[in-house]
Amino acid sequence: MSRFFANTYEYDSDTSSSESDLLSSSDEELISSSGEENQSDDSFFNDEDSEASDSDFDSDDSDSKPYGPDWFKKSEFRKGGSGSGGNKFLKGANYSDSEGSESDDEGKKVVKSAKDKLLDEMQTVFDKIETAEMSDDWISILNEFDTVTRLLVRARQQNWGTPNIFIKVVAQVEDLVNSTNQADIKKKDVARAYNTTRQRVRKVAKESEDAMIKFRENPDDFDKEPTVDLESSEPAMDINAQFAANKSVNLSSLAAASSEVSFFTSLRIVIDSRGKKNVNPQEMIKIIEDLLASKASPYEYIMAYLTLIPIRMEADSNLSYQPIDQWKAAYNDYMALLKLLEDNIATYRVSELATYNEDIEKEPVADAQGVKNILGSLFAYVERLDDEFTKSLLNLDPHSSEYLIRLKDEQLIYNMILKTQLYLEQTLPADKKETMLARIFVKRLDHIYYKSDKLNVIIETNAWKSVSPSLKSEYIPVPATIDAKYIATLVSSLCDILIKQEDSFLRTRAILYCVFFTASNGDFHAAKDMLLSSKVQSNISKSNSSLQILFNRVVVQLGISAFQACLIEECHQVLNELLASAHLKEILGQQPLQRINSNIENREEQCIPYHQHINLDLIDVVFMTCSLLIEIPQMTAFYSGIRIKRLPYSQKSIRRVLEHHDKASFQGPPETSRDFVVYAAKAMQKGDWESSISYLQSVKSWNMLPNKDVVMEDLVERVKVESLKSYLYTYKKFYSKFSVKQLSDVFSLDSAKIVDILESITTEFEINFKLNDEKTLLVVEGGDEITKLEEVALRLNKEYKITKERLFPSRRR
Repeated sequence: MSRFFANTYEYDSDTSSSESDLLSSSDEELISSSGEENQSDDSFFNDEDSEASDSDFDSDDSDSKPYGPDWFKKSEFRKGGSGSGGNKFLKGANYSDSEGSESDDEGKKVVKSAKDKLLDEMQTVFDKIETAEMSDDWISILNEFDTVTRLLVRARQQNWGTPNIFIKVVAQVEDLVNSTNQADIKKKDVARAYNTTRQRVRKVAKESEDAMIKFRENPDDFDKEPTVDLESSEPAMDINAQFAANKSVNLSSLAAASSEVSFFTSLRIVIDSRGKKNVNPQEMIKIIEDLLASKASPYEYIMAYLTLIPIRMEADSNLSYQPIDQWKAAYNDYMALLKLLEDNIATYRVSELATYNEDIEKEPVADAQGVKNILGSLFAYVERLDDEFTKSLLNLDPHSSEYLIRLKDEQLIYNMILKTQLYLEQTLPADKKETMLARIFVKRLDHIYYKSDKLNVIIETNAWKSVSPSLKSEYIPVPATIDAKYIATLVSSLCDILIKQEDSFLRTRAILYCVFFTASNGDFHAAKDMLLSSKVQSNISKSNSSLQILFNRVVVQLGISAFQACLIEECHQVLNELLASAHLKEILGQQPLQRINSNIENREEQCIPYHQHINLDLIDVVFMTCSLLIEIPQMTAFYSGIRIKRLPYSQKSIRRVLEHHDKASFQGPPETSRDFVVYAAKAMQKGDWESSISYLQSVKSWNMLPNKDVVMEDLVERVKVESLKSYLYTYKKFYSKFSVKQLSDVFSLDSAKIVDILESITTEFEINFKLNDEKTLLVVEGGDEITKLEEVALRLNKEYKITKERLFPSRRR
């Protein structure tokens, strides 16, 4: 009965029963899927028992008020109305035929129930597979087999059981698969379709095993009986079979019925649903979480976790980074999986070396040690969780409290890496252990190579506290008390293992990690020798962006290390070329992620989190201070008339900065770090070392140096020496003698130190300086130096000649 009239009118019971035979409770779904909607609609008026409802309509009283299902029709189309129009409309007669009223029986349509239509569709599938069999068209066979599987689900939803024609189709495809040799198939797409068909028909045949046995024994019986009764079927054909046979099952319905569906049936449906369109990942996660909450074997739990963790990571793949709550859920799932594997290490192991198990319901075959190896990659999960952690840091505001809270999770990451390393050490074969552990070693170094010893001791101590006391690493023994010495041994041991690997990427990364760690701990010469002997710099330009950024960071750290050791010339030499670049942030990977073009692949590789940045202000101050100590004495010597080879300088050298400063129309007090260095340089030019030191000590960037006090002491001593040289070069024109004792008092240096400096500059440059025999006086001998007025006049004459040549080029001789 149509629902349009159900709430308004009452019908004769015969009519209602007749209609219920034609249309099931889910008539809209079945009718629309059968493709014959028009016939089904007309069948309402063509019911064979329509005469039983004629008594409800008074055909003799045409003036009476119409009622019933015909009330909305015009009078000529109502049942029993005048003329033959009604019969023609209701019975589908030919309107152009004037004898249509005499051929009503011939124009009547044949109406089939939804059940018969479904059986006809299955028969059509059977015929199409026979046709495709002739041409070995496995693509068509696969499509038709999927179609008949969906039809079976529709049949079971209506409690019609399993049609015999379905069993015939399964047997037909199974025989065809068994009679075909895969080696004879040349095309890749056809071979792929054949493999998929073989896997699916095996599953379906196994679920209908009893019916298949009966069919093989007597195929003729399946032609006589229309269907296999659902209630008489074996337990395998219950709700589990319904879900297992349906490739496009509604996951929400599966989640609601998860308590009734078997563990592996639900898990297999979730696995098959991954990657398909219009599939809600949260529903898949809910299903597996319900499975994990139920009682199951360790193997079932392991397979569930191996499915759940990738789904969690894929659920938010369209976002810039995984939400923190989802990340922590995936982290907890992985740690639960690792704990489960550790508890059952003698029985089950997850390994990348295991063979693929086609049927997840069957446990893998145990090896000689009785261990069942399950195919999977624990390192892939560790790498993905670590990458998502880094992405979240890159996308958060580094100056917010949210960033600091998120940064605390780095301890969780390091704990996970250490536990995974210890598990892999126990499970990997000896011949492949170091090769496969290399990747986890690199991840471990990622989190410690740039930290200070104090931070590394904390993170390493907490990590070992989270590990069972019985677990030990065979590569780096852990002492009772973790200290800086252990951290140095740990880094060098891990780097030595990685340097031996054939993978050039891992080898180069390990070398750079070791150099950076050594330089940050103050051993400049060892770090420099290590970098030069590795010859990494010769091929670094051909490496990927992440390695180039790491190399640039190593170079900067080397320069800072040289400065901490007061090796001014070495620091200037190391940093000079790198700081000549106008894009220092980019080459160090310290630009914000948002400024990188979104179309560039691997944007995260070109950035590093904020807490790993090397302070750009510190780099600038270190280089300018080195430039100050080297270039200011040379500048004063040159301007005083001493013949000296001028060194090339970059845009950030103190000489170029002083030139811009002197050209400025207004020169205010120092405000920035660079201003303090500039004013220190101007004071040094005059020999005023106290003012120079005062300006340099006002720079706040020195607080970022771990050994600030030692650096400042060395820096004061070096400023005194260079100020003394500048003073002698500047004022030698005005004095004939310099007292060593007086110079010692002015510059707070020992007399012996003053004598050594005077002898060195006398030897280095052609200066008319001479110490007396007692070495108490520095005598300035007369020479051919010009006065300051003569120097200005010569410079003016030179400028005049240049201007004249530009204005009158034709007068050149």
